[in-house]
Amino acid sequence: MSRLDPKKLTVEFLEGVTETSPVIPRRYTLTHSDLTGELFLNIGPDFNYDKVNNNRDDVLGEWLWVEEEIRYYVYLHVDGQFGQENAEIRDKIFRRELPLALEAIRFGDKSFFEQGMNQSPIIVYFLYSNPYYNKAENWGTFADYDITSSGDRLKSYSRMEYKVLIDEKIGDVTGDGIPDKICLYGDKSPNSDYISNITIEIRYGKSEMGTEIITEVSGYKPALFLGDFTKDNVNDFIFSIINEDGGYEAFIYSYKEEEFDLIFETYRYNTEYLFWVEYNDLYKVSAANVMLNKIFYLDISYKGYDYLSRYYNEKGELIKPIAGKAGALTALIPFIAGEQEKYFDLLALQPIIGEMDDDILGYIENRMSWNGERFETVNILTLTPGADFIPKQALESEKRYGI
Repeated sequence: MSRLDPKKLTVEFLEGVTETSPVIPRRYTLTHSDLTGELFLNIGPDFNYDKVNNNRDDVLGEWLWVEEEIRYYVYLHVDGQFGQENAEIRDKIFRRELPLALEAIRFGDKSFFEQGMNQSPIIVYFLYSNPYYNKAENWGTFADYDITSSGDRLKSYSRMEYKVLIDEKIGDVTGDGIPDKICLYGDKSPNSDYISNITIEIRYGKSEMGTEIITEVSGYKPALFLGDFTKDNVNDFIFSIINEDGGYEAFIYSYKEEEFDLIFETYRYNTEYLFWVEYNDLYKVSAANVMLNKIFYLDISYKGYDYLSRYYNEKGELIKPIAGKAGALTALIPFIAGEQEKYFDLLALQPIIGEMDDDILGYIENRMSWNGERFETVNILTLTPGADFIPKQALESEKRYGI
C-alpha cells in the first residue's frame, strides 16, 4: 500500500528543467517538514542546496549514464552533523522513510517517468563522514514505487528483495596495468541487514568481459579489501563477512594463470591453527600448538578474587583440572609490512577462551606473510587485557590468594 499523500507533496521545476526533459542533468532535492509532514520536491539541473539541512533526513538524487544504462542515484548523508554515534539511528530512519521518498519522486515527476524511465535501477548510497562505512545498495526500480499503477502492489516493502551492490573497489587485479572493477552483490530486503546469495563480479578494465565468483556464504556486513598480499605488485582482494551464527569469515583471492585462486580461507586457518588450552597452577593458562612447536602462558591473575576462587585454592593451586579452548578466527587485519614495502601482511586474531564461551582470557596474535606458496607465520604471540587498579580494601581480601 502507498504511504504517500499527494496532497502533502509540493513540486517545483527549476529553471533549466521541464516536466519531460532533460534526462541529464536532472537532479532532485526532497525535503520535508517534521511539523506538518509535508514534502517539498525541487527538480532542476543542480541540487538545491539552499533547501538542504544536514540535521534533517533530506534526500538527494540524480540520473546518470553508467555502463551503457540510465540509473537513478540517491545520496543519503547518514551521520551528518550528528556524529558517528547517532549514525545507526539515522540509518534506520532513512531505511524506514526512503520508500516514501521514492514514491514522492516517482509521483512528482510522473510525466518524465511515463517516457519509459520506470524500469531504471535505483542505486542508494549511504554516505558517512568516514568513507570506510560508505555502502551502496540497489533498491529496485521506480516501478516498485509507482502509486499511479492500478491495484495494490503484490509485494510489501518488508518482503521485497533486491540484488544489492554491497561494496565496490577499483584496482588492477589481473596484472595488465589497467584498473578493474570488483563488485560485491547480494540479495536483501530494505528492512534487514542480512545478505544472501552473495557473488563477486570482476570486470576487466573497460571491457564487458569478467569473472563471477559465487561465494556460497550469507550473513552481515560483507566487505571487500584490495591490496597486494602475494608480493607481485598486483592487487589481490579479501572478501569478509559475519555469518548468520555471528562468526567471522574471510577469503583471499589472487589472479593466477587467468583465473582467481582462493589462497586463504577461514575454515582452513581454523583447522590448521589449533591450540590446546589448559589452566595451570599460579594463575597461569597455557595454549599449545603442535604444528608451531610452541607453548604460550597467560597470566590471568588480573581476573580478581571472585573469578580465581572458583578454580584455585589459597596457595594458587588448581582445585581440579580445567580446560579452555582457542576460538575461531575473529579478525583478519591487513597492514603494510614496512615503510619501504608496497605489499600487505596479515594479522590474525583468535580468542583464548576459558571454561565458558563468554570468558575471554586473551588473544593469539598471528602475523603472517606470503612465502610464494602460502601464508606462513612470521611472529606469533599472546595478549592479555590490562587490569584496572584495585582499591586497597579489595587488595586486603585478596592477599589470601597471593595475588
